[in-house]
Amino acid sequence: MKDFTQNKSSQEPVHRWTIDETVGAIQNVSKNIRDYSFRMRTNMKTLRESGAIPEMADAIREASFAVRDTVNEINETTKELQKKGAITETARAIENTVKSVEDSAETVKEIAADARKQLPHSEKVLHDGIDIVKIETSHVAGKVKNLKKLVSHEIQ
Repeated sequence: MKDFTQNKSSQEPVHRWTIDETVGAIQNVSKNIRDYSFRMRTNMKTLRESGAIPEMADAIREASFAVRDTVNEINETTKELQKKGAITETARAIENTVKSVEDSAETVKEIAADARKQLPHSEKVLHDGIDIVKIETSHVAGKVKNLKKLVSHEIQ
């Protein structure tokens, strides 16, 4: 028979197992252990007989050799680069390039600032030049008209 009592902290019923229920639960766990043990033995036998385990071991061995060889190659290559000074020279070249870029950028900033300062003056000179061209064009046009009139009178 099941005995339910109130758990004072959670106010939920607590199940107390009878001896028969406890024995049944233990027997069920024991049966499950036997079943899983049998399955495990069968699976391992199948794996061993199939050759999958030795194949996996060989694959792992080959992969470890490949990793070892790759690491050795990387080690030799980095030592050669260090011996030749390639890394140091590359770093210096990059540093010099960055310095040149910074200098060029500063020069462009200065040119732009100078252009901004000269722009009002350049604009005034340009307007003055346009005014002079207009005036001179009017004078030349007037002289051409006069010359045209003279030539027309002389031809007649």
